[in-house]
Amino acid sequence: MIVAISPLFNNPQYFDNDGNPLSGGKIFQYEAGSFSVQATTYSNAAGSTPNPNPIVLNSSGRSATEIYLTNGVVYNLVLKMPDGTTIL
Repeated sequence: MIVAISPLFNNPQYFDNDGNPLSGGKIFQYEAGSFSVQATTYSNAAGSTPNPNPIVLNSSGRSATEIYLTNGVVYNLVLKMPDGTTIL
């Protein structure tokens, strides 16, 4: 399997509406066009270690892992507040 680093969601810091780091925010990974069919992303360039789904942001509002996508697969990555409200 060939994977490539995602052009989005890698190492940015996310904030809530009050400007605080989005601690506990979540990045969900779905197949393109879906909000229910989960898709697998990976935390390494070998594509051997799957990320959890969702990826939970740490206290600084960042993902503790990189996000690698499988080549040829189209993804829908969704950022949500800890309460499940969709941000992006």
